Amino acid sequence: MLRLLAKQGRMAAPVESNLLDELYTALDRDPSSVYVHERLLEVWAELGDKGMTAGFASTLQQLDPNNELAAKFLGQETKPKLKSKQESDKKKPPKVGKEWNLSNLPGASSSRGESSNAQPVTNLSAQEKDLSNGYTILKLEAQMLQVELAAVLSHMSTSDSEDQEVLPNLQAISEGRVSSVIPMEQPIAVRERAREIKASPGQAEELVIEDFESIVRWAAIQDPPLEVDAIRERLVKRKTLLEAAIPESMGKVTVAALQHIEREYLEKKYVNSETMLGDEISDIPKENFFVSEDNYAWDMDELAQAITANDGVMRNPLSRQLFTSHDIQQILSHPLGQRLKPMQLKQNQLKQGVRPSTIEWVAKVGKIMLEDQSVDTAPSRHAMDEFQAYVATLPKSEQETIKSLKIPGVDSTSRQPFDYTIGESVRDAVANTTCLHKVGDFLSQAAKYLKKQ
Repeated sequence: MLRLLAKQGRMAAPVESNLLDELYTALDRDPSSVYVHERLLEVWAELGDKGMTAGFASTLQQLDPNNELAAKFLGQETKPKLKSKQESDKKKPPKVGKEWNLSNLPGASSSRGESSNAQPVTNLSAQEKDLSNGYTILKLEAQMLQVELAAVLSHMSTSDSEDQEVLPNLQAISEGRVSSVIPMEQPIAVRERAREIKASPGQAEELVIEDFESIVRWAAIQDPPLEVDAIRERLVKRKTLLEAAIPESMGKVTVAALQHIEREYLEKKYVNSETMLGDEISDIPKENFFVSEDNYAWDMDELAQAITANDGVMRNPLSRQLFTSHDIQQILSHPLGQRLKPMQLKQNQLKQGVRPSTIEWVAKVGKIMLEDQSVDTAPSRHAMDEFQAYVATLPKSEQETIKSLKIPGVDSTSRQPFDYTIGESVRDAVANTTCLHKVGDFLSQAAKYLKKQ
């Protein structure tokens, strides 16, 4: 009925018609809303339709006998009356930023702009309802202000260009395109962020993650939004600039932060789709997450256990390739990887404890075993016995190196990498648990490795 009366009234301009549609849709959902009746009364008064203005003033007075706006348009004088706080809050139209009175709000309304809320949203928390209803009020008030400002400007012989520029902004807000009018704040300057990081070194990684997240948010609201590759390129540039502005010792936090952002927001793909224990990569706790340079994703707790089981050898448990020096630094500096430092120190010390004559012995035994084609393998066994007797004469520190130093090798047949100690390889050959030629090949590789240390 109300819509029919509106059609019989004065024909509104396009903007005013949009506003009336919005208000009548809200009124359909809440016919007793004082706030919506007040807004409709103001619009019809602005349009100069005395009949519709009087009709809405009368209806508003029936809903709220003490309503001052209704009394004003009906030509009645209002007497001041003390109201309880509860009654006063009920009669006031809600303001953006306040806690909404849900019974007095228009429902989510349909807009001709980009954003449409034709269907009411259910199962929202109180805060979400406040935000949703506040957003509706913001659009309605933007439409009203647009109508009022347009009317004022139409009666002015000259108008400020800034006032004219406001009209399309108000229209954009009323259509739900708020971000096109109020752009998101640009990420803060690199130097400013670097000062924050240096002032709070204990929160360095969190601050870098926050910085990278601001880049992602900024990129997402661009028109059109940036592609994933373009976002990653911006993040890498940002990382480089940050690393140049903070101490070199803090550089590792930028690497960890970028890895977190790539997993969380850029949906990066890794060589492995799950951890060594079968968990999804996305389920790795943030504080445990690590990505090696060969693009394997790790739970640092699992990785540290695997490296410990291999006597501290820094080898990728999945690919069997040795980690790069940069990966090793990242692993050892991680809180869960620091327990590996004593094992690394021991291995490094063992490398320095082999005399040249011992290396010559290792090379000699390896050559004999590789060339041994006899049926009874007597040359190989005699060479191993002599080598074991020689090792027994060495200082205990050098014996420990022969026994415990893990040396990287490559199987000549399968090309698979592995780690072995000299003492362990000779014992396995003596016990016939490993092929003599394989042990000979390893000892030859071990001699070359030790010469380089």
